[in-house]
Amino acid sequence: MELKELRKLPMPKLRDVAKQETDLKSVVAMEKEELIKAIAAAKGIPYDETHKDLNAIHAVKQDIRQLQKQKPELLSSSGDRKKLKRLRRKVKLLKRVTRHLAHDVKLAAVEAEAKATAEKAAAAAKAAAEKAAAAAKPAAPAEPPPAA
Repeated sequence: MELKELRKLPMPKLRDVAKQETDLKSVVAMEKEELIKAIAAAKGIPYDETHKDLNAIHAVKQDIRQLQKQKPELLSSSGDRKKLKRLRRKVKLLKRVTRHLAHDVKLAAVEAEAKATAEKAAAAAKAAAEKAAAAAKPAAPAEPPPAA
């Protein structure tokens, strides 16, 4: 089972996988991503910290479009205000979700960039230290001085 497959599973099935195939404790208290990370570690599946489900924003926006298509039908058919109010509320909440997801993706990109920059700086510092150590080392004489 791959990481992609684990992310697609609903929570009850993830808990079942964790109980049956690994020896994890307190899987009921874990959140989904935390549970996926623990299962991946137990099974030896490589887990990418910066990965976010990039299709999540797209899927949420599709849901919003579907709900907005229902809006004219509600207005023309019965004009039921309660249903219309629920529909507007769902759209509002889904839009908030997309903003949060976009923010998370942006943060992950910034963190990855910062990590890469730090690694480059560390490599450059190491190279400079090695160069300085090599320059500071005195040159060994080619021949020992003659004994008198």
